[in-house]
Amino acid sequence: LYDQPIDRINRPTRALWVARTGQRTLLTATMIAWLLGVALVLFLPLAIVLLHLGAIAALAWYARFGKRTGLLGNALIAALTGWVPWEVLLLTGHTTYAASWMIPLAIGFNFVRELVKDAEDLPGDQTYGVRSLPGRIPALAWQRLLYSLWFGLIGLVFLPVVVHYFLWGKAPLLYLAVALVTTVLPLLWGLAEWGDYRFMSLSLKIAMLGGLVALWVL
Repeated sequence: LYDQPIDRINRPTRALWVARTGQRTLLTATMIAWLLGVALVLFLPLAIVLLHLGAIAALAWYARFGKRTGLLGNALIAALTGWVPWEVLLLTGHTTYAASWMIPLAIGFNFVRELVKDAEDLPGDQTYGVRSLPGRIPALAWQRLLYSLWFGLIGLVFLPVVVHYFLWGKAPLLYLAVALVTTVLPLLWGLAEWGDYRFMSLSLKIAMLGGLVALWVL
C-alpha cells in the first residue's frame, strides 16, 4: 500500500495490482480488517484485548513506517509472530511443551526470513533509501552473518530435543524424525541454492510450515 514505488522494482506484479485496485480501496479494506480485529476481542479478558490492540498498532506502524527502518522493522515482525502463540496461551490459560516452543521458533525463523526478504528486495530498497541490513554491511560480512543465522535455525530445531532429554531423560524421537524431514531438509535445500534469495525465502516458508507439523507430534 505504501511501498508502491519500491514494488515497481522488486515486485512489479504486486505494484500493478495495487495500481489497478486503487490505494483508497486498499486503505479502506485495511481499516475494515483492523476494526474487525478489534471487535473480535472486545469481550475477551483485558490482557488479551491490550495485547491484540498493541499488535494492531505495531502492524499499522510497520505498514506505514517500519519497513524503512530496516533491522528494527525486522525485529518487530519477528516478535509479532511470537506474539500470536503467546496470546493463545494466555487465552486458553494453559500451555504444553510443544506450544511453549512455538514462540522462540516463530521469532527465530521469521527474523531470518525478514532478512532474506530484505536481500531479495535490495535493488528497490537501495533506490529509495531503505536502510536494510544487507545493504548496510559489506557483502562478505552479510554472507557470514546469514550463514551463521541459517545454521542457527537448524540448531534451534534440535533444541527442543535436548531440553526434553534433560527434563525427562528421554528424547522425543517422533518429533526428531518429523523435524528432520519437514524442517531441516528444506533448510538444507535452501543452502543448495545459496544466493537465490527468492528460493531461500521459499525454503524458509516450507521449513516453517514443516515446523508446525513437527511441533504437533512433539
